[in-house]
Amino acid sequence: MRKATSLFVGCILSASVLAATNSWADEEVVTYKITVTNLTGAQPFAPILAATHHSGMSFYELGQAPSDELAYLAEAGNSGPMQAKLLTMPEVSDAQIYAGGLTKPGKTSTMTVTAKRGMDHVSVGGMLGATNDAFFAVGDVALPKGRQVLTYMADAYDAGSEDNDEAKEHVFGFGIAGAGYSPVPNDKDPFVHVHSGIHGIADLPANRMDWRNPVAEITIERVSN
Repeated sequence: MRKATSLFVGCILSASVLAATNSWADEEVVTYKITVTNLTGAQPFAPILAATHHSGMSFYELGQAPSDELAYLAEAGNSGPMQAKLLTMPEVSDAQIYAGGLTKPGKTSTMTVTAKRGMDHVSVGGMLGATNDAFFAVGDVALPKGRQVLTYMADAYDAGSEDNDEAKEHVFGFGIAGAGYSPVPNDKDPFVHVHSGIHGIADLPANRMDWRNPVAEITIERVSN
């Protein structure tokens, strides 16, 4: 009887360990839904980038010189180089680009991104289309836990990679057939900073294209596991 009891207890313990292991494995990768609403009056958002990662990092840093990848994102609306760079970094879990194209003023776009265990922060951003090098972003913010839904308000930033001359030949997007990425930085303030908006000094009409912060509402919720 003692031997049978030991065997029975052993089976229970084995089952418990297996269940705990499977539960832990289920939590290895979690999927999150990210919803971005464009709050501007006339600035379209280029395809949005979202990356999950460890805390303490982001794809941009205020007060610092822009990376080449950030210049692509903010000048040409091309998040591909930044996505490729992030996916090579061990502290990054996932980096996705919204596949639906532009997010027009007043419209909402939804995308999903995954996060591995311990990668509990996210950074989200994209170019304001009718600008020299403006982008909206939230950087290194917490992902929601359980059924929690988190909402963040995003400001517009100047990448510091191109001078804000507002000239159509240097503006890419919103029907303005200008240049995208400029290989040689020429900004008078060559660091990432809060954008001062559109002033109507050249071809961009300030009464249509200007904005006030925040420019985007970003809502994040967990949708798996």
